[in-house]
Order: sequence, then C-alpha cells, then structure tokens
Amino acid sequence: MKLVIGNQKAYLTKEQLTDFVKKIKELNNKNVIICPSSIYFGMFDNVKVLLGAQDVSKFDGDATTGDISFKQLKSMNINFSIVGHSERRQLLKESIEDTNIKVRKLLDNNMIPILCVGETIEEKSSGVTKQVIFDEISGALKDVPNNCIDKLIIAYEPIWSIGTGNVPTNDEIDNVIRSIKKFLLDEYNSNNIVLYGGSVNTKNIDELNTVSSIDGYLIGGASTKAVEFLQIIDKCS
Repeated sequence: MKLVIGNQKAYLTKEQLTDFVKKIKELNNKNVIICPSSIYFGMFDNVKVLLGAQDVSKFDGDATTGDISFKQLKSMNINFSIVGHSERRQLLKESIEDTNIKVRKLLDNNMIPILCVGETIEEKSSGVTKQVIFDEISGALKDVPNNCIDKLIIAYEPIWSIGTGNVPTNDEIDNVIRSIKKFLLDEYNSNNIVLYGGSVNTKNIDELNTVSSIDGYLIGGASTKAVEFLQIIDKCS
C-alpha cells in the first residue's frame, strides 16, 4: 500500500466538506492522511484516517495571531504537518530558514514533517532540478540530528506541475525520486519515504503507479473530490 496524503488547501466550504466526509465515512485506512483546513479538524471525528496540518507556526509563543501552534496541533492529536510547500514559499515569501525552524520544532515535538521540494519550470529548463532539490533538503535539515531525519516524509512536487495538469514523464519522476533517496542515504545515512505530488488524479494514477520508486502521493485538488479520492486510494492499495 502506498501512502496517500490529501492536501485540501483552502478549497472547501463547510457545506462541501460535510458532503465529502459523508462520502468517505466508511474509509478505514492507516495509509491515508488528510490535511484539511485546521478549522475543519473536528469534522473528521468519525472518520478513521489520520489527519495532518497544512502548516504550523515557527514561533513558540502564544501571542501569534492567526498562527497554529505545535501544542495546539498536539492537543488535537495531529501528528503530521506539511512544511515548505511552494505556495507558501511563493505567495507568503517563506524562506528555507522558516522551513528549517518548522522541521526542527515538529521533530522536537515528536511530530512528522511532510517536506515539500521541487523546481520551477525555469529551473527545470536550466537543468538544475536536482541541485535545487538537494539545496532545499539540506537547508530544511540544517542542525537536525541525524537520528531524526528518517522520520521525515519527503514530497517531490515540481512547482510547474501543481494544479496545471502537466506531469513529468515517468522516467523524469523516477530519476528525481531515486536521486533524492540516494542523496538522503549518502549525506545523512537515512532512508525516507518519498512521495510524488503534482496534478495526480484518476486519469494518471495507473501510469504513475508503474514507477516503482514512488512510495505514495501528495494530492491536491483530487483530494477534495470524495469519489475520485477514494478511487485513487483504492488503486494504491
């Protein structure tokens, strides 16, 4: 079974999520993590899937209006959080240093970071995809104890593929993911789960599943459509 993580972003209203939860209420799968908007965590109380956050505060203090703290997530039994997503880096100008702080704080609190890495179309065209990704990983793991690194989940999401319908070839995905795994093993003696993300849907999941190096998927838009999401999970079983 491949790991399937749904990043629902800010797509769903309360009414839409209510309908989504009704349609997946029979789902009972420990290899599925859903990351809804934090205001909706309580709506999944009767669904037997793991929940994750879409982000977490880099600050320790309580007086950080609008943020979600580590202790708040822990109090809700949320033990996973996406960090370093390209949308936060591009739209909110979060730096690799911000990601590093979040990775370290998550691990310090016995939580699991889902670290997103990936290249822009310009970087891909310039042939620097792997170096960009290696730099992102190295920056995110600065000062992280080596014995903690294998807890991270890495999500390779080419930025140019997110939400566009454009997906790298299987050979391109396989090459990058194998390179990520080798880099982590060579540099940190760590074996990590590495996911693929970027326009994953029911139309391409069978083809993606032929790439043996993919350990699972970080899914955006398709994770908000209950029927499609369940079909993808079924194909990953």
